[in-house]
Amino acid sequence: MNELQRQHYLSALGVDTYMPRWQLPFAPASTICETATLMEAPVLESSILKSDDSKLFQQDISRPEPKVEISTSAQSSNVLNDILESKNLPASKPQRISAADILAQLDTKPANIDAFSLSIWRPLDGVMIIDSRNAKLALPTELLLNNILRSIFSDDSLKPKEEILRWPMIENSFTKRTASDARVELQTWLSVQHEIQPIKYLWLMGSNAATYFLIDQKNFTDSIFQSADLVDSEVKALVLPSLIEILQNPALKKKIFAVVQQYHSINL
Repeated sequence: MNELQRQHYLSALGVDTYMPRWQLPFAPASTICETATLMEAPVLESSILKSDDSKLFQQDISRPEPKVEISTSAQSSNVLNDILESKNLPASKPQRISAADILAQLDTKPANIDAFSLSIWRPLDGVMIIDSRNAKLALPTELLLNNILRSIFSDDSLKPKEEILRWPMIENSFTKRTASDARVELQTWLSVQHEIQPIKYLWLMGSNAATYFLIDQKNFTDSIFQSADLVDSEVKALVLPSLIEILQNPALKKKIFAVVQQYHSINL
């Protein structure tokens, strides 16, 4: 912008000295104001008022004030050098940014992930089961879950109602859909559910359920068949294969029954 206007803005904001540290990509290079300003030397009114000599007073009034021409470019250059020396910053020229640099920065950004959905069950107070869904496979996952729950709780009347949780929860093409975004959104949702209805025992079944509800450093394959801490330290989660994986690999049933019964007896 115009240098004089910029100085007026800075003065109104109470900023005595301002120097930008970075240059925005494709922004024009800053130039020092070349307009020379004639500044009049200030009159020392205090010395005139204190003087008792009327002649000296008249001479000071009648004498034309000297005009001093100050080059703003030289003054700005000296101020800039003083600031750089005080901050020990090298005076470097603005770097040019090419299209290749911009594309390289875009490539380093985290990639978006595909939308997915989860199945939520609350068979008993304090118990929540989160399973990774796959709507393309028509498998009797709910029947398998009922058999597992009846073997643990010995209650034939258990008929948990499935709720479907879809991510992203808000359809907006402008929002980011990275793995970190999904983890923050789903963990926030779980914390709210825990506040509304406390969760004592949580099953995370399948890759999607475990990946986004566990802390970032935890891996699904390393945590399977184990109890893991969540971001909310009050909630413990048991990581298990998904119901679809159990149906596709029946050999997992025996181990799952043993692990679930063991954790049920310890934590409930």
